[in-house]
Amino acid sequence: MYKLLFFIAYFTLISFPSSGETTRKIEESNPAAPFTDVKNLISDLKLINNAMNSTIHIEGRFVQYAPDGSIIAGNLFINRPGKLRIEYDSPNSLLIISDGVSLIQKDVNLGTTDRIPLSSTPIYYFLKKNIDLDKDVKVTGLIKKEKEWYISIADPSDEAIGVLTIILDANKLRIKGWSIIDGSESPTYVKLTDIRYPKILNPRLFLTREKSKRKTRKNN
Repeated sequence: MYKLLFFIAYFTLISFPSSGETTRKIEESNPAAPFTDVKNLISDLKLINNAMNSTIHIEGRFVQYAPDGSIIAGNLFINRPGKLRIEYDSPNSLLIISDGVSLIQKDVNLGTTDRIPLSSTPIYYFLKKNIDLDKDVKVTGLIKKEKEWYISIADPSDEAIGVLTIILDANKLRIKGWSIIDGSESPTYVKLTDIRYPKILNPRLFLTREKSKRKTRKNN
């Protein structure tokens, strides 16, 4: 299940890469030197926290590059705290929704549903109401470049889950994307395009079908 969820891996605004460029970009997002400015690490993390916490609604398109070479695309919606919706383009029938408590993966064609606690996934830390990278996760690297910052984190309770590297615009510290290398050291890469920051998103986007039915029956 974790492997499937790791597709929420690397959002970036670079031009559409070839497979060679994809590999190069993944390598760049996990540089050998873990920190470039250790003395300012705490203040830098506060800046990143503030930037993330000020971003409430996000919507856009994504293209996923999986370790096996497959490429799929779709739509993504985020409503912090806790809400996430990922719609894969046809013919892929997967739908992933976070309702704030659980992360639900549905296969619309097969009629199957998998559910795990949101708090047990890496994305939990970025859907929280108050993000605090210094306290919530283990920061394993922060590389500061002219146009981008790369911050690498791991779950302090289980580093085998993988290392997540977030890419930020160096100017406004908005998330441009992130990559993840899981326990098998297989990288996943996702490109996000057409990023928008609307004032509000339709709350029905983050309802599972089961909750929607219960709400309808209650209103009737």
